[in-house]
Amino acid sequence: MWGALFSLVALAPFTNALLRFGCSQLVTERLDPLVTPGQVSPHVHQIIGGVCISHPW
Repeated sequence: MWGALFSLVALAPFTNALLRFGCSQLVTERLDPLVTPGQVSPHVHQIIGGVCISHPW
């Protein structure tokens, strides 16, 4: 059983994460003030349905 699991893991070296919500999207931004403050981020954040969001930058 474990051998089959490890074989499947070896065949899938890349993973894409996706989380879907049934509400409207507020914004899609390439910024991350914690990882790359004041710069364009190498990844994308989608803000969906937030009501307590402020821009500290």
